[in-house]
Amino acid sequence: MRLKPNLMQDQYGNIFYRKTIAGNRVIINAYTKNKTTANRLHTALEYQALMEHYAPQDKLIFRSFKELVKTYLKAEHNWSKASEEQSRVVLNHYLKTGKLPHNKETARGYQTRINACINWGLKQGYKTDHELMPVNKKKARFRVFDKRELSLLMNEVQDDDFQEFIKFAYFTGARRGEINKLKPYQCQPTRLQVTGKSGTRFIKLNAQARNILSCSKLWSYELDFVTKKFKWNARRLDIKDARFHDLRRTFGLNLIKGGMPIFQVSKLLGHSSVKVTEEHYAPLLIDDIEDFDLPT
Repeated sequence: MRLKPNLMQDQYGNIFYRKTIAGNRVIINAYTKNKTTANRLHTALEYQALMEHYAPQDKLIFRSFKELVKTYLKAEHNWSKASEEQSRVVLNHYLKTGKLPHNKETARGYQTRINACINWGLKQGYKTDHELMPVNKKKARFRVFDKRELSLLMNEVQDDDFQEFIKFAYFTGARRGEINKLKPYQCQPTRLQVTGKSGTRFIKLNAQARNILSCSKLWSYELDFVTKKFKWNARRLDIKDARFHDLRRTFGLNLIKGGMPIFQVSKLLGHSSVKVTEEHYAPLLIDDIEDFDLPT
């Protein structure tokens, strides 16, 4: 089926009405990929285009998604180097292929970064020809290490430097992206100043973490290396379903079980609020509630 005049379909299948009026190009999203539906909307889209030109309701500037991505990546953001590189790789790869990866977790990461770009554009006064993508909520993960597993990770990992890195991650509760490329100027006597997922924050250094910093050189690992090296060691030690981030979750849980107020744990983890901490750790504490009887 052919589209009616002024209707066009992009590489992602989205259909738009495009018309130049008095030298001004107006593009209206039909919000459909179905040609029959778009043709039925032709008159309404034409009217909307005329209204947008002669009686504009906003001052949004149109940018094609490709142009918006370029503008977005050139803009200043409070990103870590790792986040900046990941955004650049993901968005440029999506522009080139127009497709999401087959892996669900990887695809979710693409969708999140694409939406971040579009939402940033709207805040800057740009509209684009790409819709926001529906992102399925990530399934919560509640994996923590027990005493046996933690002992193995603290003492039996191959590569002494990487084992110290694992210990430091556990003793600080830091995210891997916050500590895998530490610079000397970030290290203060009792804390680190880092930039990561939650922006710039301070990480408390307890005596165990300070001792590691005093005896070890700073690490400079790629994120992919940390993931693969950790999982390889976990498999070697027969620790099932292990991820590096589980060290951070175990850090928080052990502090709570040790009696530290959840408000302080929330601050140490760099959570935006105590509510976030409660949502993450309440399910992990259900087994610690003593047995009880109800009246019958």
